[in-house]
Amino acid sequence: MLKKYNLDEEKKKRIIDKAGHLADEIGAKYMACAPGTFDAIVEAFRSEGIEIFPPETQKLLASAFIGLHGGIAMSGVGTCGAITASTFLISYIVGVTTEELSRNGNLNYASSVPAAIYILARFEEVYGATDCLRLRYNRVQRAYDLLDPDGRLHEELFALFQPEKCAMNAAEFKDGRDQTPPVKGARWAAEAICDLLALEPEERKELPPHLQGLGMQEMAPKLQKVAEALKEMGFGRPNEKISYRDYWTFKLKGKKGVEDNRVGSLSAPED
Repeated sequence: MLKKYNLDEEKKKRIIDKAGHLADEIGAKYMACAPGTFDAIVEAFRSEGIEIFPPETQKLLASAFIGLHGGIAMSGVGTCGAITASTFLISYIVGVTTEELSRNGNLNYASSVPAAIYILARFEEVYGATDCLRLRYNRVQRAYDLLDPDGRLHEELFALFQPEKCAMNAAEFKDGRDQTPPVKGARWAAEAICDLLALEPEERKELPPHLQGLGMQEMAPKLQKVAEALKEMGFGRPNEKISYRDYWTFKLKGKKGVEDNRVGSLSAPED
């Protein structure tokens, strides 16, 4: 777990800018958002003397992130790799352990609220999406299927034919390549991590007031009383073996109506 760091505004600005520049450089070298964003953020903090991971661990983790590029495994389905890498690092900095989680499942929130939610909100605000396919389309009105060889060919052709619009290769966007998801994601994540590092390790795990007390260990004894009361009232018709839709069909059309629409082993209730 990383200790508390007192980062002045100049140092924070250097880290955030460095993360953005490195995400551009490394992301273009790898042609992969997830490992590029991950390495950029880690290296940006290292440049200011903050070691998030030792180099050998960083190298192993960056390799693991390759499969999270292009959504999930280049499919376009799934969250943008820049968001995935950013959230991974934020979760690590917060530092909730699996032992702590087994005692208090509510700590799942600590690793995502508010820092990771901030990243998601910024992506939605700027790109109108957080998944790889829609994000690419929203940026340049092109989103090829990268698992299709022809789609890959079209993407490369598009990159060479209209480099000012290409999702990864553009150098002519307003503000240049700073428009790409790895660059912006790395900057936003670095900003969030700077704020987290300004806290004591245990402070990072504190939940917002509105989410406190929602762990199953805390809620179960109280909810058990509610569950028993609902059961006593027959809420949800626990003794019925048909769905509510079939129940109404039976009321309106009788047993034959249910049997005519029967799926699988569903039987009509007794008259």
